[in-house]
Amino acid sequence: MKPKLLIAALFFSGLIYAQQAKQDSAKTKDIEAVTITKQVFKKQSDRLVYDVAASPVAKGNNAFSLLKVTPMVISTDDKTLKIAGKNNAVIYINGRKSNMNADSLVEFLKNTPAENIQKIEVITTPGSEFQVESSDGIINIILKKRMSDGLNGNLRMVNSDDYYNNTSAGVSLNYRKGKFGLSTNINTSENIRTQYYELNNGNINDNISTMSSGYIKDPNKNLGGYLNMDYELNDKSNLALQYNSWNNRSYNSEADLYNTISNNGAMFYSRTYSKDNSRSYNNSLNLNYELKTDSLGSKLNLNVAYLNFKRFGNSQNDTYSPPYINDTYLTSSIRQSTPQVINNISFLGDYTKNFKKDFSLAVGGNYN
Repeated sequence: MKPKLLIAALFFSGLIYAQQAKQDSAKTKDIEAVTITKQVFKKQSDRLVYDVAASPVAKGNNAFSLLKVTPMVISTDDKTLKIAGKNNAVIYINGRKSNMNADSLVEFLKNTPAENIQKIEVITTPGSEFQVESSDGIINIILKKRMSDGLNGNLRMVNSDDYYNNTSAGVSLNYRKGKFGLSTNINTSENIRTQYYELNNGNINDNISTMSSGYIKDPNKNLGGYLNMDYELNDKSNLALQYNSWNNRSYNSEADLYNTISNNGAMFYSRTYSKDNSRSYNNSLNLNYELKTDSLGSKLNLNVAYLNFKRFGNSQNDTYSPPYINDTYLTSSIRQSTPQVINNISFLGDYTKNFKKDFSLAVGGNYN
């Protein structure tokens, strides 16, 4: 009986040893590859953060096209941006309000490479540090800057064929040396926007109705860019300067509309021809000082901003009835000259005190 027990004990110990050896060999197997996926979208209590640098969509795109595919951001006419559930969307760049007018801002975004953007913040509940109404939302565009010493850049050239040929080109540079950082972009574009309109008021079966239809052609030449500089004074304070510029020239912009008026069965026809020549210049400067006051992220923010906007234009509006462009049928003619010059300077100061357990208190004021 004893020899059988001895053989059984040897068999089980050999089996246990083989299993342990197999497990040990599995533990020492080499790791061939590790795949780490970075989160592109992150939801916070007051905003949605889109990490553009981690998204492949940014390649070959511009800032405006990128915003159109950003969650919660809507654009239906390729000219304006809105946030779902908000009356207006106010554009901020690097945490500071853009002072460009609507047209200049759209062209600026369309000519800014998406590769220059680090992240986009869609802020639905703005705090007191933002100068907006409670019903407004904020799109904060954070531009890239080098974190280590060196220089890099990119060149972007685009040619597209629509009804007319459209071209654009731009160059961007990022530089950092020690505590000093600089990022800049200059771009230019030339395009002709063509749209067909059909405007109806009332119904053709009603007693009174109007209908206007025709083409609008708007040629544009643009030149603009930005310059951002920052300097780290010490571990707790930072000084930053931001300059944005956009210049536009739109000569020989035309609108040609054919009008039909129905009045109690009687039909009246006319033609409206408009021509506009305009040029505009938009330059804004922003100086910012930031001081961190504790380890919880409390900070003091002081900001000075200046805006200079100029627009010079003249237009003519002629109506012909019958609808033939001939001086004989000219029924009304309006000539307008509309110069506009705006100079604005503003001061903003705010302090945010952070406490433990995710509680914060913010106070601030501004003067224009």
